[in-house]
Amino acid sequence: MGNNTYKRIGTIFMITAGVIYTIERCVASISFALIQAGYASHGTNTNFKLEYPGFFDNFFVWSFLFIGFLLLAYGFPKDRDKL
Repeated sequence: MGNNTYKRIGTIFMITAGVIYTIERCVASISFALIQAGYASHGTNTNFKLEYPGFFDNFFVWSFLFIGFLLLAYGFPKDRDKL
């Protein structure tokens, strides 16, 4: 595979990590809103705080980011004659 292929695959992995992390945060917000709506429909007040998932809580986010970074770094041109 050529250098451009490694760059593209690395970029795709890094973008995928960002998309997964964003979707995870959106789902947490929607879940929190549904819980709050349930309590509000019964007329009770809650003091819950929204807890977003951390960056390293999901295995796929940091592993995709790490693999993407490695592939992206490997895709940059090298002087192979000196090896």
